[in-house]
Amino acid sequence: MTNEQQFLELLNENKQRIVSVCRYYASMGASLSAEDLFQEISLNLWKSYPKYVKCPDCQRSTWVYRIALNVCISQSRKKDNQTHESINEEITGISENTTEQEQVQQLYQLIQKLNQEEQALIYLYLDDKSHKEIADIMGISVSNVGTKIQRIKLKLKQLSNE
Repeated sequence: MTNEQQFLELLNENKQRIVSVCRYYASMGASLSAEDLFQEISLNLWKSYPKYVKCPDCQRSTWVYRIALNVCISQSRKKDNQTHESINEEITGISENTTEQEQVQQLYQLIQKLNQEEQALIYLYLDDKSHKEIADIMGISVSNVGTKIQRIKLKLKQLSNE
């Protein structure tokens, strides 16, 4: 199997993961659309693929996530927007009389107030990634992931009460 075929297989295996990241960042005001972000991520994956092939210990999904997040974060910085997903029951300042859709929108607005690293951590947390996976993707220790997530939750609570 050629490098191109192996790369296409890797891209196909992780397509949903990449699309999810693209949709999220595009919905939060990234400088590119989801389709453009997907192409930019694919290009960056292809450019770094030779380095990935030389590192047999690297987990495919972790490598893909790291590149996808880095591309999206750099694109969102270009537009000077800060974004990411939502935490549901842990935030108290959201009205109980609103629909689920409105609650999600309110949480999006709160998360936009976080810095880029906090947003990336919450996105991975909300994507049900383990602390170990998040640590690998973000390049920090597992214990640091737990600490940062707790601090982000507290920060979001404070923001919701303002």
